[in-house]
Amino acid sequence: MTFEPAPAYWCGMGKKWLIAVLVGVPLIFVAGIIYWFLHPQLTLTLEDLMDAEYTGNDVTTEVTEITDSACSPDIGCVEAYSTAEANYYRFRTHAAATEYNATLTDSFSVNYFVMDFAGKDASVNDQLFAMQQLAGTWNDYEGDFPVR
Repeated sequence: MTFEPAPAYWCGMGKKWLIAVLVGVPLIFVAGIIYWFLHPQLTLTLEDLMDAEYTGNDVTTEVTEITDSACSPDIGCVEAYSTAEANYYRFRTHAAATEYNATLTDSFSVNYFVMDFAGKDASVNDQLFAMQQLAGTWNDYEGDFPVR
């Protein structure tokens, strides 16, 4: 039995593949970490928003967690809270939040969050402050607020 070396083109492909893996995997990992840290919407929860201390008007009064009852498979949210101003829903993606917001008649959506004002007795001004607080959580919000 004699040993024959692999053809030259196989050795070249093996080295290129190995280099690609050794360089590519760490690059993908680092890019994921950078994305995670530079994309704060991924880590913000409604609980954070409800527990935040605000200067000025408190826009999250009468807070009740409603995740178990509100986040049915039909809605698809991952977290939900009810306040005197609105029902708040958090979704895994912008697309899911936008899709759910389109089903509502009196609402506001920003990033992963939707506010539903239906059935709430808070003043329009308090609800506007609540929208501004949610949108102001990020410095990149450049939208308008619905006229209500």
